[in-house]
Amino acid sequence: MPDHKKYPLEANGIELMLGGMANAMSLVTPRKGLNIYENPVKYLSATASVLFGYYAILTFADIYCFKVSSQRMGRPRISVVKRLAKVATVGAATFASALVLMGVFVLFGAPVGSQHAETLMAAINLSLLAVTPAILTLKPNVAAWRRALLSVEPGKTVPEKWAAGFFWCTMATTWAAAYFVPMDWGRPWQRWPIPIVGGAFLGNLIGLLYVALRCFVIPIAQADFQDSEHEKRQMLRDMQSGEVSKKVN
Repeated sequence: MPDHKKYPLEANGIELMLGGMANAMSLVTPRKGLNIYENPVKYLSATASVLFGYYAILTFADIYCFKVSSQRMGRPRISVVKRLAKVATVGAATFASALVLMGVFVLFGAPVGSQHAETLMAAINLSLLAVTPAILTLKPNVAAWRRALLSVEPGKTVPEKWAAGFFWCTMATTWAAAYFVPMDWGRPWQRWPIPIVGGAFLGNLIGLLYVALRCFVIPIAQADFQDSEHEKRQMLRDMQSGEVSKKVN
């Protein structure tokens, strides 16, 4: 069975819209006192809360990454305690990856003696946007992580394409946005870590579009084309067999 038919479009379409809404909500300033230029730590804390809330809801409901009720039929119900434990595990893994990203930021020139809170909150936001989708889809499977993020071989599963799309799109634009930090233009949006966070959110939105096209739109269009071609060939065969039977008669 084709991968896109294993994972119904309706549930994933809803999830993609929720992801886009979460990103949009996290970029909106709730009130005048919350501004990334005046108080980046407070602002990035709010965006991180919105993003983690989105993941927590989907993880608790067990619907993230193609999980729908039709696939869970016959399985035992998951208790509330286990659901909360899953949410806590995702949160711990996200924070651990944020600490790694914070170290990477410092190695590549982030302030060492100051702005520790800004660097940490930027790392948490980047982890939520780039790494958490992979945490939820790939689980603790080293082979799947390596195949999804480090391999270009064909035949990746839909969850692996999903994780790779978000990860690399977000990381690429974050890397590109870092170019603006050391420039001597004197613009307020160049202050650390505003370009990094802006690039991460832009990349995540690009990843949403990429995942939608690669995992759903293109495979479904290809499958529909193949089905239509199969139907055409079948009709031609039926017509030819009908003409042969008329000649015989």
